[in-house]
Amino acid sequence: MVVVGRKHASVIVSAGTLVAADRDLSPGHVVIEEGRITQVASGAPPSAAPDGHLAFPAGTLAPGLIDLQVNGGAGVDLLRCGPEAYDVLGRYLAATGVTAFLPTLPSAPLEEMRRAIEVAGAAAARRGPFPHILGVHLEGPYLNPLRRGAHRAQDLRHLSIPETIETHRRAKGLLRMVTLAPELEGAEAVVRWLVAERVTVAIGHTDAGYEEIAAAAAWGARMVTHVFNAMRGFHHREPGAAGAALLLPALTVGVIADLIHLHPATLAVIARVAGPGRVALVTDAISAAGMGRGNFSLGSQTVEVRDGVPRLADGTLAGSVLAMVRGVYNFARAASVTLREAVQAASLTPARLLGLAHKGRIAPGADADLLVLDRDGSVILTLVRGEVAFRRGAPP
Repeated sequence: MVVVGRKHASVIVSAGTLVAADRDLSPGHVVIEEGRITQVASGAPPSAAPDGHLAFPAGTLAPGLIDLQVNGGAGVDLLRCGPEAYDVLGRYLAATGVTAFLPTLPSAPLEEMRRAIEVAGAAAARRGPFPHILGVHLEGPYLNPLRRGAHRAQDLRHLSIPETIETHRRAKGLLRMVTLAPELEGAEAVVRWLVAERVTVAIGHTDAGYEEIAAAAAWGARMVTHVFNAMRGFHHREPGAAGAALLLPALTVGVIADLIHLHPATLAVIARVAGPGRVALVTDAISAAGMGRGNFSLGSQTVEVRDGVPRLADGTLAGSVLAMVRGVYNFARAASVTLREAVQAASLTPARLLGLAHKGRIAPGADADLLVLDRDGSVILTLVRGEVAFRRGAPP
């Protein structure tokens, strides 16, 4: 019997369909040994593995999902929690198909953000069958006040090389992504320094025009955070940040596919112009994700969720309550892309952006980060490096 939380030496997982990077196998199976995939093949597996065979003849086996923008979930606010709260969040994420993620910290007083990075580091060191913490994503505080969205104006700061260096030093290698507005004074120096330190720079909460975004891409910026949201939109005389995101091949396009932040037709435009291979699906989930209606925290602010939409008191959208697996299916339907392309937008594309050759794909040598989907798109099973992190019907 394969149980939740146990690491197995050798396991076979088979399914009616296996979503590989270049094709679908029907049926297909993988062999997992010591947390890594050792074999991928079509057809029925040749023999049982020592630790068991997980068979899902009507299911779809896909790479585990990678979320680059998670502010919280299951009642956990990552800006104000302890390391143990990551276990609660991890169980929720695993149930939604997520096997790796970037804890994302919105703008807050700088010391509060730095303390939250330290908490994420302590959580990353904890053991257990939870989604892998890939590093921290700082969404701020170097944002344009004109496009601050749900970020408090008093928490935004001027760009500073010394400040950035100190934050990076205290992060002890955990700083993986920074969202900033490239039109702010001093942006080029900060972007170039972060890129040299192998930190992915994302463009967001920006009023920059097309040429300024192109310049930021030339400096080394490689992602656009939640495209179309909190940025200058497309105009036929000024394509803006959104136009640059769609057209510049160096940029990966972050997309919240909750059908609230973006109209379904907009998702179709993104897929057709940028191509599904440049789309990285994100949730921008806050503590309210998975919790239903009510009031929840986003840092020091209160967010009310009604009809699945989180807003501040003034009506501003404040993140989402989207489950990543639902975003995958929303994107597939709205953008008329295949399930394989939609899954890649939440696995292979973000893995490539972060330079993770061992994640985001079903291939020999890759981490055994996998999920099995039912015919209705619900998650049946989630494996994180070969460990069962979630199995439908199993006790929490």
